[in-house]
Amino acid sequence: MTAMPNKNQQSGKTPGHETPDDISALGEAFTLTAFRYIDIARQERLAAIYQRWPLLTELGALQKKG
Repeated sequence: MTAMPNKNQQSGKTPGHETPDDISALGEAFTLTAFRYIDIARQERLAAIYQRWPLLTELGALQKKG
């Protein structure tokens, strides 16, 4: 016997986004303009991407200059 999918269960993804951004949603809902949130996991993913693809680092440096 297989379980039926729950229609009320959320998939964890929001339309048009890879992952839900709860912090941004809360900031908009409660106008938390002074709240500074640092997504450490995102920074670690970006560092790994830049390490794997060094050309991206060079391209980013060129964009900052020009």
